[in-house]
Amino acid sequence: DPLEFSLLDSGHFVLFRNVWREGERYIQGSVIDQQAFVEHVITTSFMDTALSATSNLLVAYQDDVIHSIGREVQLNSYPNGTAAFNGALLYRNRLTAPLGGLELIFSIRQLPAGPGAKVLGWTSIIIAIVFLGGFAALYRLGSSQIRLAKQQQDFVSAVSHELKTPLTSIRMYGEMLKEGWADESKRKQYYEYIHDESERLTRLISNVLQLAQITRNEPQFDLKPVSVGELLSNIESKIANQVDRAGFELEFQRDEATDKATINIDDDCFAQIIINLVDNAIKFSKSAADKKIEIDSKLTSDNQVTFSVRDYGPGIPRDQMKKIFTLFYRSENELTRETVGTGIGLAIVHQLTVAMSGTIDVVNNEPGAEFAISFPAIT
Repeated sequence: DPLEFSLLDSGHFVLFRNVWREGERYIQGSVIDQQAFVEHVITTSFMDTALSATSNLLVAYQDDVIHSIGREVQLNSYPNGTAAFNGALLYRNRLTAPLGGLELIFSIRQLPAGPGAKVLGWTSIIIAIVFLGGFAALYRLGSSQIRLAKQQQDFVSAVSHELKTPLTSIRMYGEMLKEGWADESKRKQYYEYIHDESERLTRLISNVLQLAQITRNEPQFDLKPVSVGELLSNIESKIANQVDRAGFELEFQRDEATDKATINIDDDCFAQIIINLVDNAIKFSKSAADKKIEIDSKLTSDNQVTFSVRDYGPGIPRDQMKKIFTLFYRSENELTRETVGTGIGLAIVHQLTVAMSGTIDVVNNEPGAEFAISFPAIT
């Protein structure tokens, strides 16, 4: 008779057949260990294939699951009472006789990666990085534009205030002089007020015009060799009255060797640089115990002429040292600030210095702050 295959209650497989000899029936067969049979015959063959990386395998006997092969196997029931894997059914088939009672059921655990999967994965990562980078750049750009817009609004407000104040003073004292309301002893004082406010207005307008040229990238320089002594003599006459009216003492520290040195510079721009630095020193050291402004010049060993402007005020907070040369930057809130100014003076100092091949630095001297600008000496 043909071979038959069955599962014993003990869990063993049995492969047998009926053999007839001289009219008598004999049973011929063998008992097979289920675990060993599945592992050596089915599991080994299945795990050697690429299919094992993406699918699971169920071994069933007469619709009852007897063994499961694969990773992360979870069993559920089929509607007909059999068990199956979670996932999509890929293929099921019974073995050929005499093992027809065994059924192999394949289910997809995960779809296999195609040949372009790695390329697609890296492309997705790159796109994500570019997207995040673009978002960050847009955020920073937007933040900087908002910050710049606020600074510009503060600048307009400051300029309006700085223009209005001297014009109001000039008009008031002018009317008093015109109407003859001031006696002889007061006239000289009023004339001096008008002169001082005119000088202040001139400095403001000069800074705004210089800013306009820098913004349009149209700065015009008349660079020519000028001696240090000539530069300092010219600037002393321009700032002496400004410092004196503010109640400060002006002190120049000069030496003959440095005075003879020559640098290639625009003397008008140099004067604007020093005037702005002195104006800044006066504004931020009004409450200083020692009201003194020192201007120093020295010829360094590396053939640089360094000019420094020092005050004896509170100095500059460490976290603002790198910001003070930024256009429109002010350390105080525009609505509550106590010092006058537009926030462009030091920015113009920095840009004019760099444009004339110079460098600028600032340090705290305890007390006070010292700004130093350096230009190469002409040999």
